[in-house]
Parts: sequence; C-alpha cells; structure tokens
Amino acid sequence: MMSVQTIDVSRYKKDNSFYGEVDLLVAIKSFDLQAIRSRYLKSRENTKGKIGSVERRKVTTGGIVSLRIKKGQLLAEKELARLKEPRGICAGEDMLIIGAENKVYAFTDEEVQTITNPWFSYIHSVNLSSDKKKLVVSSSGFDVFFEYDMATFGKIYEWLAWENGFNKGKDPKSGKTIILSKENLKSAEADVLVISDPKTQVLPTAMRAAFINSVDYDSKDENQFIATFFHEGAVYHIDKQTNNAQKVLEGLKMPHGGRRFNNQFMVTSTGSGEVVTGDVDMQTNYSFKNLPGKPDYLSELEWLQNTIVYQNCFITIDSNRTSFVIFDPQKQLIDVIAYDENWAVQEIFAAKISEEKTELLQGISEIR
Repeated sequence: MMSVQTIDVSRYKKDNSFYGEVDLLVAIKSFDLQAIRSRYLKSRENTKGKIGSVERRKVTTGGIVSLRIKKGQLLAEKELARLKEPRGICAGEDMLIIGAENKVYAFTDEEVQTITNPWFSYIHSVNLSSDKKKLVVSSSGFDVFFEYDMATFGKIYEWLAWENGFNKGKDPKSGKTIILSKENLKSAEADVLVISDPKTQVLPTAMRAAFINSVDYDSKDENQFIATFFHEGAVYHIDKQTNNAQKVLEGLKMPHGGRRFNNQFMVTSTGSGEVVTGDVDMQTNYSFKNLPGKPDYLSELEWLQNTIVYQNCFITIDSNRTSFVIFDPQKQLIDVIAYDENWAVQEIFAAKISEEKTELLQGISEIR
C-alpha cells in the first residue's frame, strides 16, 4: 500500500524575502479566465464521460509576458506578444521555445524557426534536452508527443498513445467507450473513431484517451520521457527504445507538469490542489486547500495549473486564486503573489530573454 504524507502549506510562515528576485516568462493561454472557468464548471455537469470540453471550441488569443517577482510584488511586467493559445514555454542558453496552439516557434537572437506537424493540436508543453540539441513537444489534442532535432528541426521520434495501449476514449454524450485509431480497424469491444486527417478532424478534450498534457526528458536518463496523463490521473515513464510506459505516480486529479525531482518525481495534482512528490510507493502531497483567496463561487474547487522548481523552492500557478505561490518545503516559508485576474496562466519558465529575441517575438505577434 502506498504511503502518503499530506502537508498543509497554509501553515507555513508568510515571508517575501526567501526567494530573492525571480525573472519569469509567462505563457497565458487566454486573457479571459472567466470564460474558461465557466466552461470548466459546465463540463463538471457531464456525468457520463471524462472532464473537459465535449465539443471543439474556437481557439482564443493568449500571450507571452515577462515579469519579475521581488519581495511579494510583480515588477517590470511587459507583454511581448499575442499568439493563439500559447501553453508551452522553455529557454536555454541562446534559445527560446514557445508552443502555441498548433505551431512551435524556436528563437535565437538572429532568427525564428517554425515547426509544424499536421498532428499538432492543443500543444501543451515544449521541453529541451539538457544539451539543448533535442526538443520534445506534447500534442494533447491527439494523445501524441514528438521529439525534434534542433539542428535540422526534423522529427526523430513520436509516441502515439493509441498505438501503445492507451486507445480508449469516451463518448461524452452516451458515456460509451470508443476506440481511437489512425487507421480503419474492426473491434467487437467498442465503436472505432478513426482520425485519418488531423487537419480537418478534431477530438474534444472529453473524448481523448490519455490527454497527455506534458512531456519532459528524465534528467537521469534522457532516453526516457516523463509524460502526464490528465484523464487517468497518472504520470508515466516512457522508454524511447521500447515504447513501454511504466506508471511512476498515480491517484492524481487532472494532473499537469510531471517531471524528475531529485531521485523521485513531481507533478501538480491540479484538481485536488496539491503539489506531489514521490513515486508509486511513497508520496508527499503539499496541499493548498486551506489557503485563502478564492472567489466564493469556486467554494471547494481547486485548480493548480502547474509548478516549477526554482532553487530550493516551488513556484505554483494557482489559477483559482490568480496567484503565483512560492514555497520552500525545507524552511516552511510561503509567499502568495497575485496576478491579473483575467490571465489564464498556463506555464512559467524562470529566465530572461534578450532584446533581440523580444523583437523577433513581437514580430510574430498577432496583435501589434
């Protein structure tokens, strides 16, 4: 039986000096958080299928913002670009990577390259390998992720959940199981939904089999990927050589952002309001449930979008409190920094970018 320790972070001492200055790049998928909350609350009424949209909605406009956190304040806030639902962002040395709805942008100081793929849909994460020579992209809309060579921008690997044992979706209207496939096949088990033309076909959130919303390299062995399965509430270790998937964290609620954390793993259990570290045998859950600051109409609902590790601290995007929550588990210190209540923040990355990259980013902005 798995051992679970729950720690109430609301009991930590409030302090705004333990983390210094933090420069963040912020991916905001929408500037209308209230509309997203309304859709989520409506989706909870669906008792036959999985949580999430039951119809493909219109893609909205979000943006990239840079800012600095210092002593509990947001400083130097600057909107860099407006793009179609940017969710993924990472940087390394002289490179900046942004994943928008169905495109990946790779910036140096000299140029911007665009990576496209017909199977890109609702890109949720982009992560570079430690040597910055490879990039992994999660395409949540079709339960697939891809790896690219950053020298040639060519695809070198892909892993489709439907071809690796995770092919059962749900019809949100009937509650019946459906089998997802790229090719025609016969199944006595359930109806088959064939996605053969991803440019014209869509797969709403509630119908997806796995909803892989983040994939990262395992820093201990970069032939292994760490993938977060939203619908199942689990994190998997995926072997690049064999394609085998091994569960390393489970019992989560709508998780995001699984990654390596020292000798363990970490993930944000979004719907339960917890940052989780550990493995399948032992977990530590840092609970946000007793933190103040939520609107009354969200009552007991939690939505922690994602978490990054910064020095010895965690920085969590708390969407229901529209705040960045920084906490140090060792020192038991915490700070809560509010951001714009209209921001639907999807991802953050601790970095600054050059003026040259800023100009290139502004150049691809949909609104100038």
